[in-house]
Amino acid sequence: MPLRNDKELRKLNQLNIEEHYQAIVKYLADHDAPLDYLISGELAQIQTFAIPSISKLLQRTKQYQDNGLKRLDDTRAILTECMADSIDSARGQHMVKHLNWIHSHYDISNDDYLYTLALFIIEPVRWMETFGYRPLTDREKYAGYLAFKSLGQAMGILNIPESRDEFVAWYQNYRNQHMVYHPDNKKVTDGLISGMKEMFPFIIRPLVRPVILTLINDPELLAANGQKAPGYVVQKTIRAIMFIRKGLQRYIN
Repeated sequence: MPLRNDKELRKLNQLNIEEHYQAIVKYLADHDAPLDYLISGELAQIQTFAIPSISKLLQRTKQYQDNGLKRLDDTRAILTECMADSIDSARGQHMVKHLNWIHSHYDISNDDYLYTLALFIIEPVRWMETFGYRPLTDREKYAGYLAFKSLGQAMGILNIPESRDEFVAWYQNYRNQHMVYHPDNKKVTDGLISGMKEMFPFIIRPLVRPVILTLINDPELLAANGQKAPGYVVQKTIRAIMFIRKGLQRYIN
């Protein structure tokens, strides 16, 4: 494991963020905290399930219940593409066309698109503050906002807030109004967790659910998704392991 070196981060901090936000996000997701960005992307998906208008659609299509692992792989691939290149590149344009083609089959409201977009801006920040080796800087948060704002604009999403702070406020208001328990929320969440279990050896699979439910770190979200938090001792053990990981990550990349 290589020792952590912030030379590249210092170099990126000298660039014009309006022009080079994609390079900052790509470095964070590929080199500085790749596992953290991957996990936070998966947790962002789980947050969408707490909105009944989204979970009802997913339940109707059975995307997670019947093909949970494939849906996870598809989402991971899309997120990787989001971080890899700018929307203006040929690769970025291909990804946007693919996303729009997928979503054209369904009746999705603009607000649900906005909510999902907000999560991919907000969730990495929340994750890094709790479980990452360091919180993201204001500059890095802004880079994430610009990257996903450009994706949303390319997808034709309307009324994207003009600043990150406005988007966070919009997200919180939408969550307060629309995040509520529905049986479909639980069914889709269970489907995702089952899909995640398939990624691990059989002996580890019983640990997947308590780990995920602990890392969600959001009692209101758990309740809306019909999930019960693991017991106190289990949560403390998982959090202790994550604390040790955080300490190691400060020195080892």
